[in-house]
Amino acid sequence: MVGHQRLPIFGSVQERCCEPKLCWLLPGLLLILCYLSTGPGLQIAPSAQQALQMSGAIAIGAMAAVSAAMNPALNINIPSQPLATHCFQLSNMFNPNSRLPPGWELDIQNNVIEECNKHGGAVHIYVDKNSAEGNVYIKCPSIPAAMAAVNVLHGRLFNGQLITAAYVPLPTYHNLFPEAATATQLLLPSPRR
Repeated sequence: MVGHQRLPIFGSVQERCCEPKLCWLLPGLLLILCYLSTGPGLQIAPSAQQALQMSGAIAIGAMAAVSAAMNPALNINIPSQPLATHCFQLSNMFNPNSRLPPGWELDIQNNVIEECNKHGGAVHIYVDKNSAEGNVYIKCPSIPAAMAAVNVLHGRLFNGQLITAAYVPLPTYHNLFPEAATATQLLLPSPRR
């Protein structure tokens, strides 16, 4: 309790904060709650890591150091997770050096859209035909949809190649693809030839 008002700890913190002057305290409170919720041998839950990173209390990539500081007895290298966004990049989706049939980019686009539609959809996609890494860029309608798609696609084999997925910061994505900033309509695969 602060000033006889109970601070919210669940839901959208910014929306539920009764006293705007106190909202700056909430990232620190999230850290304290995470510390109190961990014990010997326990790690901060991924959802708590995400909340801390999104609140700005923890810099992207600094979660391993925080986990180690909260539980020094573990002394383990805990891999940090990147901050999830609406947007991600898939690599190794094609080999630009191989002979590709006409319309190959549409086939890849349709395959990616179909997979994303199983997990919340996609509102923008770009197959970078000139990419040496075989990159495809996707924007989903929400962060949970992007996370679900990334979790399914990362490490999967596609045309004999191991796909890697990496989040792209939203401002970076919108700089690369300005039309994506206003994209809200879920994409559907093109009719097959």
